[in-house]
Amino acid sequence: MADENGETFFTRAGPTRAVLALSKWLPPVAGEALSRIVARVLVTARPANYHGASDNLHHMLPDGTSEREHRRTLYRLFYHAAKSYYHLFHNLAYSNDPRTFHPPVRMTDDVRRFVDEAVKTGRGLFIAGSHTSNFDLAGIALTQYLPKPVQVLSIANPTSGYEFMNRMRTNDNGFVTPITPASLRDAIQRLRDGGIVMTGTDHPVAGGNSPLIFFGHTAYLPTGYMRIPLMTDALVMTLANTFDGEAYRILGNRPMELERTGDRAHDIRANAQRVLSQLEAFIRRTPDQWMVFDPIFANDGADQTTHSAEA
Repeated sequence: MADENGETFFTRAGPTRAVLALSKWLPPVAGEALSRIVARVLVTARPANYHGASDNLHHMLPDGTSEREHRRTLYRLFYHAAKSYYHLFHNLAYSNDPRTFHPPVRMTDDVRRFVDEAVKTGRGLFIAGSHTSNFDLAGIALTQYLPKPVQVLSIANPTSGYEFMNRMRTNDNGFVTPITPASLRDAIQRLRDGGIVMTGTDHPVAGGNSPLIFFGHTAYLPTGYMRIPLMTDALVMTLANTFDGEAYRILGNRPMELERTGDRAHDIRANAQRVLSQLEAFIRRTPDQWMVFDPIFANDGADQTTHSAEA
């Protein structure tokens, strides 16, 4: 239940600190076991985030996916989420230096080359990230791998728990700024100065979603972020990360030139759609690592898949 500030138990700073303390002293074997228990509890109790994830997978998995495989994917998703949070807190309890992270976070040579080439243009680089795998731990590592300080745009009006997490995400080469008029102005100026700005683009935000096509269905996701690179002539690069059993790997596409027709509304929507199309390819590789638990798809009768899924 939310309090007068809109916070629930899980979005307050106190429980977040408690999980951080527990994860620090929990050895990996125990962390693995606890992750499996948490996943089993969630798929049995079916809280709101279970239904949100189930609906998203229903729209994203291939036609013909059986109910049994749907449930298995949901279990793997919650197991991976729990394990990712254990890795995040266990690592950050000791250090936010990616050289000490275990499992390690590695950036592919292609991504390094793409970033270096974009920075050399002096036009600024806007990174559109996805909520895949351990996006928090990978994001912390990424900011320290990049050649320039990074401004990360986060959700507006964060709860105390999110504020605590934002402080943990901050390091010498990356800082998190909740979205405000001032932080948006800073992001625009940073890009005009040839810097780097990053934000997540595949998760709904309060009061800022628009209908787009995602996995062939109508999805309600943010598009406003696209105004920033359009105003600054920055390049846009899509990123994701995945866990291969040994390491988290940061993946990315070559930075793209935005479509500019002079029609602002069209350009925002068309370029946001291009970003989502690239993120789809990343998410399809490991659908059980797509960490979006709020429902994003339209649920009218014309927008339903034909395969069986348990909601």
